Amino acid sequence: MSATAPPSGVPSLKWIAAVGAGAFALFLLGALVIEPALNRLIAPIDAPVGPRVHGQVVIGEVVLSGRYVATNSDMVLDVDGGALSTITGGRLTSAPHRLVQADQPASVSRSFTDAMAVPPTAQIEVRRITADEDSRLCAGHPVGWLALAVRRDGFVLMPVRQGPPPGALLVDDRLCAVLDLSR
Repeated sequence: MSATAPPSGVPSLKWIAAVGAGAFALFLLGALVIEPALNRLIAPIDAPVGPRVHGQVVIGEVVLSGRYVATNSDMVLDVDGGALSTITGGRLTSAPHRLVQADQPASVSRSFTDAMAVPPTAQIEVRRITADEDSRLCAGHPVGWLALAVRRDGFVLMPVRQGPPPGALLVDDRLCAVLDLSR
């Protein structure tokens, strides 16, 4: 055996260079072609804004803000994310608790669909009240929870008295009057 010939079973330098060049080519293909294509496929697209339909509950990441007026009372709420203020000076601040489908139980004998008059497939956001400063949303009782179903033109709000969160173990009398609020 000479000093210039590789031992048997060891790949030649040309083969190692070819494998390295092939690996680099595959890396570039993935980085420049495949990854951008996958990103375009999974990136959220802006849905076209259609005509506003009163009463249609929407699903998605909607942040509420602005002034809303109740259709079945003289209540006016100023909303800024998790804070609700009444025109009489009351204020509620809240934090997210959970998302449920409207066909789930809101209390022992009522579902969110029954209690809030929303479709069974609507998404209900249950929020925990972190501060209730004289909001008077629950007939003078302190509010502990809010259930929200967002529509294109407003939202449906059901306050719940302090205590356990809305669900199968909640007594019916802890649910407060539902407000249908629009811009």
